[in-house]
Amino acid sequence: MKRTFLIMSVLLFSMTSFAGNIANGKKIFKKVNCALCHNANGMGKAKNGKIALLKGPQIAGLDEAYIAEQVTAIQGKKRKTKNTSMMYAKIKKLKPAEIKDIAAYVHSLSKTRHVGMLQKK
Repeated sequence: MKRTFLIMSVLLFSMTSFAGNIANGKKIFKKVNCALCHNANGMGKAKNGKIALLKGPQIAGLDEAYIAEQVTAIQGKKRKTKNTSMMYAKIKKLKPAEIKDIAAYVHSLSKTRHVGMLQKK
């Protein structure tokens, strides 16, 4: 019985521990100006999957953990391309809690979930 309670507690904690603050994420999204490349609705400006400077992909509806993982990778220069260099300049000073908040906000922009470019399906 104790073991079952422990397992359920860990699962519950892990599911809720990621939740960011959507309202704060919206403020940071605007401050950082994510809309410049991803549009205010997060649907992206890239057409037919052709990503370029100022033409980012759809981010609305992506999984929160995936968004945070990608932003953190760009921030830590583990993911670096010609198209992420401008994003790095904008997000380099974000704190982990702010990244979680942006991830929560972006995830909330669409009820339709979609898979990111580097996300395993």
